[in-house]
Amino acid sequence: MTLTGESELPVDLEGGLRLRRSTRQDAGPLAEFNGWIHRDEGVTAPDDTVAEWTRELLSGSHPTFAPDDFTIVEETSTGRIVSCLNLISQTWTFAGIPFGVGRIELVGTAPEYRRRGLIRTQFEVVHRWSAARGELVQSITGIPFYYRQFGYEMTVDLGGGRVCYPQSLPN
Repeated sequence: MTLTGESELPVDLEGGLRLRRSTRQDAGPLAEFNGWIHRDEGVTAPDDTVAEWTRELLSGSHPTFAPDDFTIVEETSTGRIVSCLNLISQTWTFAGIPFGVGRIELVGTAPEYRRRGLIRTQFEVVHRWSAARGELVQSITGIPFYYRQFGYEMTVDLGGGRVCYPQSLPN
């Protein structure tokens, strides 16, 4: 399904599903969903750090994230969340020149709803949100090479950094 504008949400999808924007009232259910979906393989408990991050994002206290910056796919009959992702607006710099970046995070779908194009549809929506905000780039961290199917390429090694001895730092 191809969507054409932000005003289309909520929209009914095939299979008794609805795509909509998040609200502050979604904090609990969305935190629970993300805690379970984003736990490490083999772990039987939800990831409390991811759940808390979700709650914080929806609290309204984040400087560049609004409580409606998640897309949510839910079952229309039960309201159960089956897929989501979000867009965090950031400002990065290159050679001292600042530019807007739309950072996509917390991408997940319940196993029984995978391979139905739900993530692709949500990417279409947040790419439009990002463009409307004047962001020149979208970025995502996550499964290496998986996001190529959505137009992303590997670019920055997240493991990079600088190391020095404490005595080398100026007072």
